[in-house]
Amino acid sequence: MKLKKIMATALGTAVCALALAGCGGKTPASTTTAAATAAPETTTTTEAPAEDDTVSADKPVILTVSFGTSYNDSRDKTIGGIENAIQAANPDYEVRRAFTSQIIIDKLKDRDNLVIDNVEEAFARLEADGVKDLTVQPTHVMSGFEYDDLMEVVRANADKFDSVKVGAPLLTSDDDYTNVIDAITAATSEYDDGNTAIVFMGHGTEHTSNATYAKLQCKLTDAGKKNYYIGTVEAEPSLDDVVAAVKAGGYKRVVLEPLMVVAGDHANNDMAGDEDDSWKTVLTNEGFEVITLIRGLGELDAIQKMYVDHVKNAAALSDASAPADGEYSISAETDGSMFKIVDCKLTAADGKMTAVITLSGSGFSNLYMGTAEEAEKAGESEWITFTENSEGQHVFTVPVEALDTPIKCAAQSAKKSTWYDHEITFKSDSIA
Repeated sequence: MKLKKIMATALGTAVCALALAGCGGKTPASTTTAAATAAPETTTTTEAPAEDDTVSADKPVILTVSFGTSYNDSRDKTIGGIENAIQAANPDYEVRRAFTSQIIIDKLKDRDNLVIDNVEEAFARLEADGVKDLTVQPTHVMSGFEYDDLMEVVRANADKFDSVKVGAPLLTSDDDYTNVIDAITAATSEYDDGNTAIVFMGHGTEHTSNATYAKLQCKLTDAGKKNYYIGTVEAEPSLDDVVAAVKAGGYKRVVLEPLMVVAGDHANNDMAGDEDDSWKTVLTNEGFEVITLIRGLGELDAIQKMYVDHVKNAAALSDASAPADGEYSISAETDGSMFKIVDCKLTAADGKMTAVITLSGSGFSNLYMGTAEEAEKAGESEWITFTENSEGQHVFTVPVEALDTPIKCAAQSAKKSTWYDHEITFKSDSIA
C-alpha cells in the first residue's frame, strides 16, 4: 500500500523544543562517568492467542493490528501480552493478529517459519471465514502513517461485515496521555531520585502525529515530572535536544527506555547498542551514568489495560462514517494546544457531514483540509476563511470525512501567513 509522506508540523517541533527546554530546571550539578548497564529482563514470556483455531462464523473477532517485531521474546511479552489481556477481557471473542510491516512478516516466515497475516491478508481470511462482527484494535502508539493505511483497508472492506468497530491507538484522548504518564512513571519510580533524568525514546515520524511527542512532554512537565524527557530516533525532539535538556538539568544519571510498544531493533541498537551513535554511547561520552531498560510499553499491565479499554470503547465504523441527518454538538480534539477547538457543531445531511468549529482565539486566518504543503499549492480559492464571533474568536465551517479518525487540517497563522500541519478528531461518543 502506498504510504503518504508529509513533513512534520513545524509548530509541533517548536513546542517540542520549548517543552524540553522547560524541563529539568535544577541547579547544575557535576556529572560522573560510568559504564552503561542494562536492566535485567524478566524471563517470563507469554504466548499470543492461537491463530489457527477453528471458530464459528457467528463468533465475533477482535483483530489486533501491530507494526510487528522480529524480536521473539519482546513480541511475546508485548504484543502477545496485549492480545492475551484483550482475550481475557473478551472470552466470547476470537482474537486474531495482523502486522503492518511486510519486512518483518517476511523475515519471521524465512527465519522462524512463522506465518503472520498482513492487514489485507487478515481481512481476506476474515471474509473467507464468514466473520460477521469485527472489532479492529491497533496497537500503534499514535495515529501515524501505519494507522492511516490500516483505516484505508478497514473502510474498503467494511461492507463485507455486518458490523465493524475500530479502537483508538494508545495516545488519542487526553485521558490516554494521563494514563500513559501514570504507567511510565510508576514503572520507573525506583529511578526517580532527584538526580536521575528518565528519558523515553520514541520512533518519530514525518506524519503530523509527531506532535504527540511534544504534547506528552508538555503534559509530563505540567504533571510535575520535570526530570522525564521524550526524544525520538527519526524526528523531533532529537537526541541532541535530549542531551541539551539533560545537561541543563544538571543530572548525574540517565535512564533510557523505549516509548514503543515493543523493544525491538530501535531499543536494542539505536538506544542501547554499543555503536558510537547509540543513545547510550552518546550520553555515556557526555559524562552520564547510563542505565538502559530494554522493555516495551506493551509489557506494562497498565498499558495492556488501556488497550483493553480501547477495545471496549471501540467506535462503530458505520456510526462514525455517517450519523443520522441532523445537527449535533460534538467534541473535536486537536493535536496541539495552540490549535484548540472550544466549540463544535456538526451537521449531517444526505450522508455528508460538516462542522462549524470555533477556535480558542484569532491566531489562524485560513484552514485547509489537508497538509500545509497542499494548502500552499491549492491557492486562496480553496482555503476556508473565518468569520468572527462576538468574543473575537475565529469560526470556520469545515467538511468532515469521518468521525473518530484524525483528519488532516492545515492552519495558516494570521500574523506570519505560515501554514502549520494539524489534525482534528471529531468524537462520536460525545454527540449530543
